[in-house]
Amino acid sequence: MTRIAVLVHQPLQGQLFSASDRQRLESLGEVRWAEGGKLTPEKALELLRGCAVAIGSWGTVGPTAEIVPHTPDLRLWVHAAGTVKHFFGPHLKGRDVAICSCAPAIAECVAEMTVGQLIVGLKRVLPNAAANQQGAAPKPANSFTLASSTIGVIAASQVGRHVLNFLRPFRPQVLLYDPFVTAEQAAALGARKVSDLLELCRSSNAVTLHTPNLPETQQMLGAQHFKAMRDDAIFVNTSRGSCIDQAALLDELQRGRLFAFLDVTTPEPLPNEHPLRRLPNVLVTSHIAGGADLRIGAQAVDDVAAFVAGRSPTLRVTEDMLARMA
Repeated sequence: MTRIAVLVHQPLQGQLFSASDRQRLESLGEVRWAEGGKLTPEKALELLRGCAVAIGSWGTVGPTAEIVPHTPDLRLWVHAAGTVKHFFGPHLKGRDVAICSCAPAIAECVAEMTVGQLIVGLKRVLPNAAANQQGAAPKPANSFTLASSTIGVIAASQVGRHVLNFLRPFRPQVLLYDPFVTAEQAAALGARKVSDLLELCRSSNAVTLHTPNLPETQQMLGAQHFKAMRDDAIFVNTSRGSCIDQAALLDELQRGRLFAFLDVTTPEPLPNEHPLRRLPNVLVTSHIAGGADLRIGAQAVDDVAAFVAGRSPTLRVTEDMLARMA
């Protein structure tokens, strides 16, 4: 029987695993659920003893140099969260341990919020609601639906691909910038590939950023890109604050030309007195797009089920993949 250790502390367990997914996991083997708060490495090792499968998440120990050498039976580590880059190192050499990420489930959550913000932004819901607090306000003259808009999507990442898929029923014109995607692949995703980021910014009613956080993507959107955006354009960033020149965006926002939804900033959180917190044409949220969700636990259980059945998990991450991953 497969022994499975769930290292996720109890408050977080309830946010990640539905009752049906708990039952599903327990049908796959002998499950040891962490009890109480976060486990120390010593307590985690006790739970992991003899286990072939481990499920961790935010705030739990990972397959580190102080864990892996003491878990000879371990074959699968499912991270019920996003990035797993920090797990890799010499301690995994020679060990047949599959490292799996639930980034696909998180990406779906982030894309869901992104499309909601695109809809709300293009319809001018927030400024119109604010105007209505002062009395009867006219309908916005610059209100658009998705179907009447051109949406610029930057990066066909995990999140970007979900955004493209979620946009399909609304039938907008979609432009995609991603150097690693061909024109044919973009068309299959429901978009037209553009090779010039400035062209995407000039041509779109809304621009949404989904690039991974890599050295090559730092401040990839700068002053020239924000200046190129149309008046009244919507900008959504659920990627990372460091992927844009935030000062350049602030300049355009202070001119009142754009409306921005920023779930990520630099630094994070912003200082209390930061002007992005005060402008009426910015909505700053607390990195909430990709938080704990039952879809993450469902994928974790799917991955364990695949392992038990001898199939491939949703996203097994190997060291050669890290250079292009968030």
